[in-house]
Amino acid sequence: MKQFQKLISGYVNENFHVSFMLTIYFELTNFYTQRIIIFEEYVFIFFLTFLSYNYLRKRKYNTIKQLNLFFSSIYFIGILYTIIYFFYLDLINKFFIIILTVLSFFYKNPFILNSSLRKNPIIKILTISFCWTLLTCIFLNPNLPKISKFEIFHFFERLFFLISVCLVFEIKDYNEDFSFQMSFPNKYGITTTRILAIFFTYVSLYFLLQGFKEFSLYVISVLTMSLLTQISILTVKPKSHFYFTRFWTEALPIVPFLILKINLLLDFF
Repeated sequence: MKQFQKLISGYVNENFHVSFMLTIYFELTNFYTQRIIIFEEYVFIFFLTFLSYNYLRKRKYNTIKQLNLFFSSIYFIGILYTIIYFFYLDLINKFFIIILTVLSFFYKNPFILNSSLRKNPIIKILTISFCWTLLTCIFLNPNLPKISKFEIFHFFERLFFLISVCLVFEIKDYNEDFSFQMSFPNKYGITTTRILAIFFTYVSLYFLLQGFKEFSLYVISVLTMSLLTQISILTVKPKSHFYFTRFWTEALPIVPFLILKINLLLDFF
């Protein structure tokens, strides 16, 4: 049992979990826009997230020794894959990669810590939300030269939803961030943070319904995810259990993903 717990902790702490969840968000966008699925793009999104998060997060945990070689191999493959794939991107997407790299560097500036973007609670949240949204909604979009209003609505839907999710993490890290004054609730209070997080979920739904004038299965699936997000916002507490945020809250996109995939499976039969 302890070995299994260490395996799960390694999966989450080594940032496999958040990387998989970004690919799920990307899949939801592809479903939304009816893009052609290209497997190599999913792998690229996964490794970009995996490498950037392992740069940003300082490890404070121990994993099973036998897994160290496996993790090291994944890092090597990820670096090699992203470098090679980068040269196959068009100029606009290369520019996006540069933007994401610069933001990641300055989010946690290793040379001038006081100048890091994460030192400002508002900029910290906006940076994370914007990067996730850019990576899952705009990056690799074949329609970029003539992006539609429909896709713009989707961008803001995702952006405001992710801001809400970030605020859940801010409440959970209330005590951890207090001494550094990096947390939004440390500065503005937990109650204010909850209210804003719930407000932004409704702003997200506003943009969702701008894109869809009628209810569809996609809308229902996102509404379900939004409801679960609001439950998380209302129930999260400072020092909530590790799995509440790092595992379950990050796994929210699985809900609409499963709803959509199960429906496709039922239609097939």
